Amino acid sequence: MKTPETTKEERELILGCQRGDRQAFEALYLKYHRGLYSFLLSMLRSPETAEDVTQDVFVKLFNQIQSYRFQSPFAHWLFRMARNAAIDRFRREKVRRATSLDADSERVHPLQEVLPSNSPLPSARSESQERAKAVREAVLQLPENYQTVVMLREWDELSYEEIARQLDISEGTVKSRLFRARQMLADLLKEYL
Repeated sequence: MKTPETTKEERELILGCQRGDRQAFEALYLKYHRGLYSFLLSMLRSPETAEDVTQDVFVKLFNQIQSYRFQSPFAHWLFRMARNAAIDRFRREKVRRATSLDADSERVHPLQEVLPSNSPLPSARSESQERAKAVREAVLQLPENYQTVVMLREWDELSYEEIARQLDISEGTVKSRLFRARQMLADLLKEYL
């Protein structure tokens, strides 16, 4: 299933942005804001942080749109920029955040179900939080193409078809990447399994 790489209308908007047309930039913003925010929310798990990073990405886009050369679909280029911004935010937060064992700030997401803990004891909750953190960190260690399909499938809960459409790849490729990514995650997380 292939989608058009960059539509004629989108190409005109990008060229307009490259010439400094603010209305063209606003049109791109309106076209991509919602999807970009959803993508970032699935990675960052905080509406406020996702909105902050979304705005940062659009500021970066405004400043760097001159460097877009139509060599890949615009959406891929933009979402890669967003993914990198989210990873940068993770790294900054990891350095700044000092969590205590009784902190209950970890958010639950579908990947935590891979490593469940049914024990109500505080030590088990701490272990569960540790496992959840390990899963997130393991996902971030995957190569980009595997990481993206895992995030879209497990955190955004998109179907294979939706992932294929968003990434402009076949459903078979989505399934193959997910299979391989899960193998890599199992290897990275074997001490928790």
